[in-house]
Amino acid sequence: MFSREFKTGAVILLAALILYYGINFLKGNDFFKKGIEVYSVYDKTGGILKSQKVTINGFSIGSVIDVFLHPNNSGKIVVKYNIDTEYPIASNTVAEIKSSDLLGSKEIALQLGDGNAMVEDGDTLKSSLEESISETINKEVLPVKLKAEELLASIDTAISIFTGFLGGDIEMEFKESIHSVNKSLTNLGEITENINSYLEDNKDILNSATRNVEKMTNTLEENRDELNRVFNNIADISDTIAEANAGSALRSLSNSSIRLDKIVKSLENGGGTLGKLISSDSLYYDIDETVQSLDKLLLDIREHPERYVEISIFGGKKSRNKNK
Repeated sequence: MFSREFKTGAVILLAALILYYGINFLKGNDFFKKGIEVYSVYDKTGGILKSQKVTINGFSIGSVIDVFLHPNNSGKIVVKYNIDTEYPIASNTVAEIKSSDLLGSKEIALQLGDGNAMVEDGDTLKSSLEESISETINKEVLPVKLKAEELLASIDTAISIFTGFLGGDIEMEFKESIHSVNKSLTNLGEITENINSYLEDNKDILNSATRNVEKMTNTLEENRDELNRVFNNIADISDTIAEANAGSALRSLSNSSIRLDKIVKSLENGGGTLGKLISSDSLYYDIDETVQSLDKLLLDIREHPERYVEISIFGGKKSRNKNK
């Protein structure tokens, strides 16, 4: 039977061992850890800490054991980590420090290589460092920042030039121009209101016109076949005219027009009988005198017919007397 003092000492010793093991476990020092220890060298830590995970495609296969400066005083960072898996890992695998979540926690993600040689205990794998969120943002924002600075400088220069431009009489002219623009915009607003008022007042007429257009469209659609037939007939007539040697007919018509023009000019110049009749006054006066003489003769015959016509009831006797 153990004494009370022995039991108390044993409990205290066990508690101290558990505490020591727990602290070292939290630090990443697992005394019962299996697997191999591997190293990678980085230019900077990238936020990696002890006990953070080592993964393949997000699956944890180990943890970081230690992070320390390189012994050659180059300032580079050496990360020592444990790999506990039977999965074959080639010696040309790349150990990349990257973010494991949106909160910025880090892990070492192994980008598997395709070599034949497998990694062994104490080997050093190639390293890679993922850009941090802040670095990515800075890389994207920096060009925008530079362009914004250039834009602000250009605006400042433009304002300076504009301020100098608006001196003296030019300022007054500029104000007048602005006033004219405002007046034009006001007139445009009034025109728009008038148009709206006109449209509102003539809404029924416009609706009627729209309906008529729609009816006409429907009519054209209903008579599409007939219209196509008419257009085809017009096309046939056009083809017929084209095949009928219209050029020759037009040339013949032109020649006839030229000859007619020559005839008209000849008549105007008094050529031929008809031309003399048109252009000579003497013939007109002769005809006029003849007509007047004929008119006088007819008038005299009507008033004194006995001078020109002998009237006898007994024609035979008068004939005998005449013979005597």
